[in-house]
Amino acid sequence: MEPQEFIDRLYLALLEQGWTMGEIDFMDIIYYLKLLNKKLGAEKVYIDNIL
Repeated sequence: MEPQEFIDRLYLALLEQGWTMGEIDFMDIIYYLKLLNKKLGAEKVYIDNIL
């Protein structure tokens, strides 16, 4: 998955949950991704591998 596609899907999922664009832009994205990783129980992935 291309980085832009990942970001688009992330934003769309959060918008569907009621977040605003400002809230998404303001949040700590790295911390959010760490929490999401814990929730999914996925293997460790580094941002350098995504971007």
